Amino acid sequence: MSLLIAGLALVAAQPAAEPPAGDEIVVMANKLRDWRSTWRVSDGAVKCKTKRSTGDREIDAIGCGAMVTCMTPLVPQWQAIEDADLPKAELEARLNGLLQSANVADCFSNAREQSIAALVTARRGARS
Repeated sequence: MSLLIAGLALVAAQPAAEPPAGDEIVVMANKLRDWRSTWRVSDGAVKCKTKRSTGDREIDAIGCGAMVTCMTPLVPQWQAIEDADLPKAELEARLNGLLQSANVADCFSNAREQSIAALVTARRGARS
C-alpha cells in the first residue's frame, strides 16, 4: 500500500507535460477565424479596430497587425482608386483587383502565422 501511495506522490510531484506548441498555434488560429474588424485608410495610414473580439487582446492584435502590415504598402494605390470619381461597382472591382494582384490574402495568412508562432513562444517563455 505504501508503495502505491509513494508512486502516486511521485506522479503528483512531476510537472505536467506541456502540450506541443502546435496545439496552441491551432487554438489561436481557430480563435482568429471568428475575429472581425473594420479598417480604413486615414491620413495615409491603415487604421484597424476589432469589432468581434477573440476574448484575448494579444490575439486580436495579431488580426489588426496583419491588416496593417499587408495593407500599408497598398495605401497610395488604394487612395488613388478611392479618390477617382468612379461608379460604385467599378470602384469595388478595382479595389478587389488591387487586393488580388497584391496577394493580400496570402500576406494576411503569413503575417498571422508568424505572429501566432511568436506569441506562443513568448507565452511559453513567460511560463518557464
